[in-house]
Amino acid sequence: MADAAIVIRRFAAHEFSVRRLYASDQEFRLLCDDYADAVHACSVWRHDIRRAGEYRRLIDELEDEILEFLEAHMPTTR
Repeated sequence: MADAAIVIRRFAAHEFSVRRLYASDQEFRLLCDDYADAVHACSVWRHDIRRAGEYRRLIDELEDEILEFLEAHMPTTR
């Protein structure tokens, strides 16, 4: 669940949905794992502007995907 914590920090307003999807959806879990790996790599390469920039772009893309996934899987209210 450590990878989910990184996603929760970024999308705090969606904490419940992140926890629910991370526990129940393998595709979402893999997306969170990729995001956590990219955040870690960006931190490791923070002194290499080119590599850090590449990871920052990847992080931005993964954030878009995570947000789309969360929006597509929001519980409906009646």
